[in-house]
Amino acid sequence: MKTPVPSPSAKDPFGEGPAAAKARRTRSLGIALALVAFVLVVFVVSMIKLAGGHGF
Repeated sequence: MKTPVPSPSAKDPFGEGPAAAKARRTRSLGIALALVAFVLVVFVVSMIKLAGGHGF
């Protein structure tokens, strides 16, 4: 006889504990901030090049 596997709740879809969920949120936030910083750097460098900046 098999024991039924509990289905994940809507609040915890991955079946992880609160520590793992917090770590995932922190990691996701770090990745998002790094992506925003990269986009800003590319934008600033592009604007400098389009404006004819001689520093690069």
